[in-house]
Amino acid sequence: MERGRRNRQTMKDLIILRGLPGVGKSHRARQLLDEYRRLGIQGKIYSTDRYHEKFDWDTRYFHRNHTWTRRDVFVAMQRGVTPIIVDNTNIYRWHMYPYVFMGKQRGDYYITIEEVPRGYPETFISLNKLYRRCKRNIPKWKFREYRDGWEEVDHYQDVLNDEFSLKRWERSREKWNFY
Repeated sequence: MERGRRNRQTMKDLIILRGLPGVGKSHRARQLLDEYRRLGIQGKIYSTDRYHEKFDWDTRYFHRNHTWTRRDVFVAMQRGVTPIIVDNTNIYRWHMYPYVFMGKQRGDYYITIEEVPRGYPETFISLNKLYRRCKRNIPKWKFREYRDGWEEVDHYQDVLNDEFSLKRWERSREKWNFY
């Protein structure tokens, strides 16, 4: 990904994982973090699952839990954490927009969006298999909704330039949106 004149080696990393529930995003996040730690770089994984688990996956708390995760990433960027690994489904561009926006506004984060499994949707895993694999209380129809709503992203600019995402977030009162 092109980031202007900045030297890639001086930039921090923002890695946004995306994929259906049960595909192995959390496993991939831990793998990435282990790779960084072997190099002596601590970093952190940020996942809405952390909050969902505390509240037994109650859908009434989903909005709040995502808000908290965005807040956590915002604070981590202010502190200069690297890498920041966002481990959420990120099915739609507007899901990723706040993270990409924050990283771009900071100017010192190299932004990578990684699909799990790589090459999705060509490397599709059956919904039945994902449903069985997923330990959470997610209804099967939600897997279909995610699969059918999947939005392609080739570059983080696809997220930043997405009209729906811009409209969705332009009036957000969340702290990250006040750069």
